[in-house]
Amino acid sequence: MIGVDIVDLTDPLLKPRSRRELGFISHPNDHYPKGIGEETLYWLLWAAKEAIFKAERSEEAFSPKEIEVMYSKTVGDRLLYRGRWLNEINGYSILKKDNIISVATTANIEAVKWNTFKLNTSNQSQELRDCFQREMGPGFQVLSEVAGLPTIKHDGITIPASISHHHHLGIVAWVES
Repeated sequence: MIGVDIVDLTDPLLKPRSRRELGFISHPNDHYPKGIGEETLYWLLWAAKEAIFKAERSEEAFSPKEIEVMYSKTVGDRLLYRGRWLNEINGYSILKKDNIISVATTANIEAVKWNTFKLNTSNQSQELRDCFQREMGPGFQVLSEVAGLPTIKHDGITIPASISHHHHLGIVAWVES
């Protein structure tokens, strides 16, 4: 399965975070990259934990303190990590000036494809689906499975997907077979 999360660091609704708030979401085995400010580190860890949670596709409630994230190294613009909640998960985060993208999967992390979009309406979920279909072409559709989780239909084949949106940014990720 696959999970993705995006955090818009320019969102005026993001509340300031400090070392104290970081303690509210940290697992004892979390390992963070060095040299990142506390507030950015909070959102980096949050995005990774959200992506892991979504990759599990579990009906259990999201509890960030129960999800381990262990960042290991940087490859290009990707901060690689291993995660654990219900299963072992591989992932990476990309820390940009204005946003953080985190992708996690139980599959081969190299098979994960994603695309980000600027959003302008209040119905961001539908706008994100429309943007994806327009960008990727007529052979692609974002749908929902029986449990309401996102999937992508491509040329008649349905594959798991993950969608996230935050303020005016959105992301769709999927595993390419």
